[in-house]
Amino acid sequence: MIENPRRPERPPQAGGLPHLAAALLCLILGGCGSLTRRGPIDPALSSFIPPDTVALAGVNLDRVRGTPIYRDLALQRRLPRWDIHQLLLASNGKHVLAIARGAFPEQKASETEGITFIGRDIALFGEPAAVRAAIDQSKGDGRGAPRDLMARAQALPADTQIWAVVADWRGATPDQLRAMGNWGNLDRVFRLVEGASLTVDLRTGVHAAFVGDCRTEADAKNLADSLRGLAALASIGTPHSVPGIQVKQEGRVVQVNMDLAEDLAEKLVR
Repeated sequence: MIENPRRPERPPQAGGLPHLAAALLCLILGGCGSLTRRGPIDPALSSFIPPDTVALAGVNLDRVRGTPIYRDLALQRRLPRWDIHQLLLASNGKHVLAIARGAFPEQKASETEGITFIGRDIALFGEPAAVRAAIDQSKGDGRGAPRDLMARAQALPADTQIWAVVADWRGATPDQLRAMGNWGNLDRVFRLVEGASLTVDLRTGVHAAFVGDCRTEADAKNLADSLRGLAALASIGTPHSVPGIQVKQEGRVVQVNMDLAEDLAEKLVR
């Protein structure tokens, strides 16, 4: 509002300063609506995340499809052609529920295969009981996703291509570890952290960042040593060395950064 020029200027009241600061912050961020759109999770999919989820991963396939590595693999026909835009994987440590958003015209649910379509753009894959529970929850009948897990996901950049967060991991069973094979090493990693996050960017090569918050400094040291060992094992048996992996410990926090040039990344996936 334009002030009347005949009216003397008055200093702003102290009570109005917080409102002015909030308004300026909204303008800087491009509008107040952006404050509620944090993290990479598609809001249309978040309501299906089960309340007992301890690990959550996501892929923005629209962004991944534009990367050199994806195009290279697609030309080799090593990637499935699905019309999926966003994919969420929610695990309670025992089972995995997949929540996808894409184009699914005239599809029918198959309870025996655990596939249910919500309209023409959302699909749920998993055990039938888990799928039904997720649908009921999306209607407001459930408790919703764990707050700590969602807070970790919302802290990630909104344009993240591939990501994962873990909180309150309870550990896999012996049968699950046997079925996981070498992937069972991840269970040992997750047991050492209160929470962790991972982001992967494929726009130019492969850039991955892992952050783990451990309960004690001793756990952090064990985690850092384990991750260094896993990095060494990952390079064994590959035709190319894998440089660019750095493991750093600061108190109870462990950080891992991996940077692979585009040409090396393409060689490793061939």
